[in-house]
Amino acid sequence: MELFQIEPGLMIWTWISFLCLLAIMYKFVFPTLIQNIKEREEMISKSVDDAEIISKTREKIDSERADVLKRSKTEGDDILRSTRKEADLLKKNLEEQAELSAAEIIKQAQQKAKEENIVARQQLKTEIAEFVCDASEKLINRAFVKEDDQKWTRELAESL
Repeated sequence: MELFQIEPGLMIWTWISFLCLLAIMYKFVFPTLIQNIKEREEMISKSVDDAEIISKTREKIDSERADVLKRSKTEGDDILRSTRKEADLLKKNLEEQAELSAAEIIKQAQQKAKEENIVARQQLKTEIAEFVCDASEKLINRAFVKEDDQKWTRELAESL
């Protein structure tokens, strides 16, 4: 028995079964297989196109995000600068008002001190005049009860 031997009958039947199988596959299997391959190619092509669109969209969004961040940083810096300027102006105004208020308080205190000084001098003059009158009454042994005498004592107090 030989392992490899050509038998024409077996060869013909092998070819016939191969051709039948090929015809069946050509009729039923290959169209479905080719259609699935085309669908898969279309799906892959569409996925690649979608990926490119997504990539471009992502780049655009990243660019817009960077622009928005730059604008917001600039606006934030502007707001901070303007707030600092306003705070400085407010501080300056408050300092000016405080200085004016302090000057007014000092002026009022000086005026009040002058008035109190005048009142104190008047009281001192009156007390000195009364003292002089009392001393004079004791020296001359006479009281100042007449209007002329009282007028003289007032004039004496004013002249001091």
